[in-house]
Amino acid sequence: MKLSHIISFLIIAWFELSAQTVYQPVTSDIYNLLERLYIKGAIEYHSEIKPIPRKEIAGYLISALSNRDKLTGIDLKEIEFYKKDFADEISFISDSIYLNLPRTEFFTSGQNERFRLFNYRDSIFTFNLDPILGIQYGNEWNSGFSQRWNGLEFFGYISDNWGYSLDFRDNLEQGDNIDDKKINVPAAGINISKNTNNSIQYSVANAQINYGWNTGNLSFGKYAVNIGNGRAGQIISSSKAPTYPLLRLDFRPVEWFNFIYFHGFLKSGIPDSSTYRATSVDGRESISDIPKFIASHMLSFYIADELTLSIGESIVYSENVEPIYLIPVMFFRLADHYLSSEGSNTGDNAQLFADASYRISPINSKVYGSVFIDELSIEKALEGENLSSIGYTVGNEFSDLLIPNSAFVIEYSRIQPFVYTNSNDAQTYKSHNYQLGHWIGSNSDMFYLSYRQNILRGLSIKLSGWYFTSISCNPLRSTENR
Repeated sequence: MKLSHIISFLIIAWFELSAQTVYQPVTSDIYNLLERLYIKGAIEYHSEIKPIPRKEIAGYLISALSNRDKLTGIDLKEIEFYKKDFADEISFISDSIYLNLPRTEFFTSGQNERFRLFNYRDSIFTFNLDPILGIQYGNEWNSGFSQRWNGLEFFGYISDNWGYSLDFRDNLEQGDNIDDKKINVPAAGINISKNTNNSIQYSVANAQINYGWNTGNLSFGKYAVNIGNGRAGQIISSSKAPTYPLLRLDFRPVEWFNFIYFHGFLKSGIPDSSTYRATSVDGRESISDIPKFIASHMLSFYIADELTLSIGESIVYSENVEPIYLIPVMFFRLADHYLSSEGSNTGDNAQLFADASYRISPINSKVYGSVFIDELSIEKALEGENLSSIGYTVGNEFSDLLIPNSAFVIEYSRIQPFVYTNSNDAQTYKSHNYQLGHWIGSNSDMFYLSYRQNILRGLSIKLSGWYFTSISCNPLRSTENR
């Protein structure tokens, strides 16, 4: 093992001794930097699962600095910038800013040189509070478009084991041709609270409370979980659907193995007639949706510094919480057979998936691929049948290809007609009517190209484009999108 890898492992082992966990949202730009540092061989980062703990990210930032010869000047400035944002987590590793505690700061950059609205720190409790404000203007569907958002976020740690966070934001979009459905676009799905002729309003909220120990973490929260490599979208589990409540377990007993399990509470959007009841107000009858759930687990094997292989399965079911799916190590497909009556069509919707990536260090490149199998019959597959329930993604990403501080991605995804579907509408691979996997949906394929050039720290130019076709499986309505 290389000396730099030994140093990286010692750093990660060090910060695991203090096991508080707060997951960094999957939308954070830090993941682009980690991917770049990994491809260039500066860190040993595994991208098959997001989000990951902030403390783990802090360890990667420190580890990268031990490989300065592989980094450009802009890379080093990016790392120094993020070290300020992850100062609390770095202090858990280095024990560098425990002096002068407790510490209370308002409207200041303070000792961390990172501005926050409010920061509190003592030996057992931390609290960081920031406002969220943003606005953007552009052109959408040949019409002017604007969006503004505002909200609040806070996170922190309690004692040696607990972590927590909350972020919420209100959004207002205005324009003559607003996309209020967010279908066939990479943007996350939304739950609209108010819709007028030229504006929509909606809110987004995510929260988590976590308990960690030396080799794992237990989380209860509402946030996106991405499974599988993919720069234009993930076919296994993505951020397309609005976030949903979930219980998550991470367990990494040894360096070469990681296990993740989660059980989520989805939104079916299908009224349950048995819950209909009248109210004292005419026209305000009450009815609930059919309950819908997902359970998923994955085993990741870090076979070598350059090679990662992951395999897993998931199951979508409805009506009632099944205790058998709360067993993290249960084989869900066999559990479905146990629950189903012989000869009946009442089974749940099971999926199998795999993901792999390989780093080609001499050319600063990474090849990756994911496979998603929805209700596959091995027997029929060997006979050349039942191949219409398979989706896959293959891609290649380069860092500093010919030009320093650049990134180039080429990716192809194909999703066969019956992926994400099910004969039982309450058990499709969806939540809030958005697929849990890739945003292009069933019976689609897509080519994706992206080029990014970092000019200064915090300033980059990105050119990207995709070409995809999508044909509806509904024989009464077929559409093609490009």
